[in-house]
Amino acid sequence: MDFTEVVNQRHSTRDFTDQVIDAEVLRKLVQQAQQAASWANAQPWQVVIATGETLQQIRQQHRQLTQQGILGNADLTVAHRTEWSASARQNIATWNTEFSQHLRQTGNEIDFQSGLFNAPAIAYLVVQAPVNEWEIFDLGAFAQLLELSATNQGIQSIPAYELIKYPDMLRQTLGLEADHRLIMGIALGYESQQPVNQFRSSRVKQTNMLTIKD
Repeated sequence: MDFTEVVNQRHSTRDFTDQVIDAEVLRKLVQQAQQAASWANAQPWQVVIATGETLQQIRQQHRQLTQQGILGNADLTVAHRTEWSASARQNIATWNTEFSQHLRQTGNEIDFQSGLFNAPAIAYLVVQAPVNEWEIFDLGAFAQLLELSATNQGIQSIPAYELIKYPDMLRQTLGLEADHRLIMGIALGYESQQPVNQFRSSRVKQTNMLTIKD
């Protein structure tokens, strides 16, 4: 697929079919993402992909914790909206309005999050403590390449807080040590026909975010 097409087709998918992703395809996605740049080639990332029975167990435990009203306790501190810049807060508000309107118009107000988007695979991006800010930057680059590689294979994705909301449960289920920090989860799969997947978030005008100095 042409690179421009890959970039334009990547979007956050919130509901997937039950079609399984072949393990070799998952390995290929990770192999391509490993080409991401990192500080002094530190390559701090580790990836654990849950599928099959393991993912079903995670999904069941996640639902139980959610239904019990257990608050999320992500390894990264969740930033309240007041901690974002004014421009970022405006972008968030715009997204909330646009997404809510889309759900009302399509009658698709379903709780996709509690079922972890029905994804057949979730890639958990992990770093080992201590964690520094540069590792997070590196992991972001890795995550973006992973999503683009997936799009190139006809697989869609969504990175989401919901996926790493209960890190202690995940560490236990995935067999991770206490010093392994779950930074982000990326749901992977083949897109369903649910109307929610037709939503496309807007982007700010380039003139509002780009400066080129001669």
